[in-house]
Order: sequence, then C-alpha cells, then structure tokens
Amino acid sequence: MSSKLSLIINREYSTRVRKKSFIVMSLLMPIGMILLMALPTLIAMLGQTESTKIAVVDRTGRYAQALRDNNSATFSFLPPDTDEEGLRGSYEASGYDAYMMILGSPAKRDSVRLYSSSTVPMETVSDTEDALREEVRREIMNGYAGHTSELDSLFASVNEAESKITTINISDDGSESEDSAAIGAVVGIITAMLIYMFVLTTGSMVMQGVMEEKTNRIVEVLVSSVRPFDLMMGKIIGIALVALTQMAIWIVVGIGLTAVASSFLVPNPDAVEALADPSVAANIDQGVVVEVLQKLESINFAQIITLFVVYFLFGYLIYASLFAICGAAMDQPQDGSQLSLIVMIPLFAAVYIAIHTMQDPASGLSFWASIIPFTSPIIMMARLPFGVPAWEIALSLVVLVGTFVLFTWIAARIYRVGILMYGKKVTFGEIVKWFKQAE
Repeated sequence: MSSKLSLIINREYSTRVRKKSFIVMSLLMPIGMILLMALPTLIAMLGQTESTKIAVVDRTGRYAQALRDNNSATFSFLPPDTDEEGLRGSYEASGYDAYMMILGSPAKRDSVRLYSSSTVPMETVSDTEDALREEVRREIMNGYAGHTSELDSLFASVNEAESKITTINISDDGSESEDSAAIGAVVGIITAMLIYMFVLTTGSMVMQGVMEEKTNRIVEVLVSSVRPFDLMMGKIIGIALVALTQMAIWIVVGIGLTAVASSFLVPNPDAVEALADPSVAANIDQGVVVEVLQKLESINFAQIITLFVVYFLFGYLIYASLFAICGAAMDQPQDGSQLSLIVMIPLFAAVYIAIHTMQDPASGLSFWASIIPFTSPIIMMARLPFGVPAWEIALSLVVLVGTFVLFTWIAARIYRVGILMYGKKVTFGEIVKWFKQAE
C-alpha cells in the first residue's frame, strides 16, 4: 500500500471517529436496540391486569363445567334460574367484572352472551371460547355411546399425524450426508440480511463524505498531489474501517448491556432445579437433539464464515464505489439522495430474490443473481448452506472484485473533474464529458 493511500485512509478514519456524533451514536445505538428488543416484554409486564371475574349462569346446566379458572379469567357459577335482570343491576356491586349467560349450545350464534360495562380483554374471550369449544366437541363424541375412549384416541392420532422426508446430499466422492433445507435457509437468510443491513446503513456515508469534500477547498491541493484513484480508494476504505469500528463497539456494548440486563431477569429457582432433575432430562426427546446436530454437521460453517467475511467486505465496497460515483457527480445533498435510491434498487431486489433462493437455490435466477455483482453478496450467502460448486464461487468473486475496482476507477475520473465544478447543473451528458476529460 502506498504511503499516500495509507495517509488518506488514516485521515478519513481519524477525523470521523473523533466526532462527537460518532461516539454518541456508537453508545446510544446498542442501548436503543436493547430497549427495542425488550419492548414487547415490557409492554406485556406493564399491560398485565388482574384476571376478569365472571359470574356464569348456565340455563342448560351442561356447559359451565367446562370453564376453569385461568390467568385471564376466574368464574363463579350462579344457579341456572338466577334472574338476569337482577344480575344485570347487581353484578358489579357483587365484585364481578362481567356476567355470562349460557342459553344453549355454544356452537349456535347468540347462545352464549358475555355482558360487561367495559370491554372484556380479547384474551379472556378467546380462552373462554376455547374451553366451551372443547365441551362442544366432547358433547358430539358422547353421541357415539360406548365409543368415547376410542374416539379420543382417534382424534389424538389424527392431530399428531405427520410425514417426514429425509433429504440426503451426495458428494463428489460418493459419501452421503443428511441435508436440512430449513436450517440451511435460516443460516443463509441471517448472513444475507447482515450484509444487507450493513450496506444499507453505511454505504451512504461514502456519498456524504465525497460530497463534503467538494465544499472543502483543501481538496484541490489533494487532487494536485494524489492520484484520483488513490484518493477515492482511501476514502472508501477509510469510511469502511469507521463503519466496522462502530459495529465492533455496538457488539461489545450490546453484549455488556445484555449481560447486565440478564442479571435482573433471574430465572425461577424451582424451574432451574426442575431442569437439573435427571428424571426431567430423561423425558427430553434425545432423537430430536441428535437429528438437529446431524443436520448442523451437514453445513460447512468454515466455508460459510470465510466467504461471509469476503462477501461482507466486497459487498460493502462495491456499493460504496457506486455511492462514491453519486457523490462525485452531485454537489447538492437532495440530488445525491435521489440518485442513491436508484443505486439501492438492486440491493432491495436482492432481498426478494433471496426469498426465492431459499426455496430453489439451484434455479437459473438464483445462479445468475449470485454472479451479478450488485446482488451476489446477498444471494450467494443465501445459496451457500445448500452447497455451491467451487467454480461458481470463484466466478462470483472475480466478477465482484473486478466490478468494485472498475467502479472505483470510474468514480475517481468523475471526481477529478467534478470536484472543481461549483454551482453547475449536472446532467448525464456532463458526467460523461467529465469522464472523458479526466486523465
């Protein structure tokens, strides 16, 4: 690496990591993410209310027996001949939140009515409906006198029935290994989305950095003493290091915050002792554990991790070079923002193609999308868990790296002339003219 290039990288890196905004965002982002992930739990905790107290009048005398107290409701059973008009005026004074009238089979509309002066929680209604539905099913089965136990067994068997297909991968040497499309899809989509989020959140930093330089007169001195390619490459790599540093801080702070938060969520000691009980452990389906482990062994994690780093890096770099072209061609932030949306279209498309790739990783669309440099960082990661020939990976990487170098060179040529243009309306023809003029 030339001394000038290293100086540019160091300048881009040091000036950005020293900014207060960088420090503040690096510390606040993990806190915000932890709070966001904890929000559903906090809402559930704060939203917990006492169970709804319901007075039940079962005119039929057949269905009230199905109702059992639970977390959402407690039931009190009144005589079947209870006067409803009197109950309507006195149920709240008696300490009830609602009262229920069972006039007939719950399977018939308006046969079960729940009255309350305020809205009854949906969970309470749902749990009560489930309990009554089970009693209706029991009533139907009881119609087959003398065969209730057989019907119970029949329904249990029907509900538990399933079918499984074991897929086997055959390697070039003839060996076999069990394959799991589900696990492969999870691994693929996680790695693909990591690349997508990183490029989406940090690529625009390059465009902003390039546009900032166009308003800084000192860049004229840099252009006269440094090759445009070195200047552009240094800017892209320097900002990439800033983004990686911020990500590393997020990971460290996030792990620390998670550890602190977990210390306040001490598990129930009785539950811990129960899990430690050998008799409980013996009830765990060991076959399921072995099956999952076997499927995980079929995935080449060493290859996935190695290529993830490569595609992660060059996926960012190729979009950074595209953003650099946008920044070099435009000097107004609003113009650059509009152009950046066009740049991001292939990245958005890659996410949808990745969903298709999860279902058919060997299709023509999946193959070409993993070769085209604008989508290959995401699509190739989605394909890797399912097995990809070495020549396809090599071709994809060659095209990806070559395109990055080409776009950086184009950005440098445009930047060389565009950096000296102030207040001039930029058109596509003007950009082509700049490119031809640069030497």
